[in-house]
Amino acid sequence: MLTGYMLYSMWAVLGLIALDILTGLYRAMISNSFSFAKLASFLGTGILNYVLPLLVLAKVQQLDPTSWVVALMYYLGALGVVAKYLTDISSKLKK
Repeated sequence: MLTGYMLYSMWAVLGLIALDILTGLYRAMISNSFSFAKLASFLGTGILNYVLPLLVLAKVQQLDPTSWVVALMYYLGALGVVAKYLTDISSKLKK
């Protein structure tokens, strides 16, 4: 169950994934290289590799007897994903 700051960090991750997709689509439209295959790869990579493990960590948090170890891993993972997508978006905008 996502509660408190976990929910906000998930919103940040999903929002940055959406922003990354939009900047990719914008760049593809500008260069006339738009393809629906690119859209599928964006969604598959972002959701399966980054969001699903965060959701698994959120669910496993109930099994953690200390109640902070898994939460710390969740927040570190979310922070890493946010940093990755911020650098990806900034590199797409610099091109």
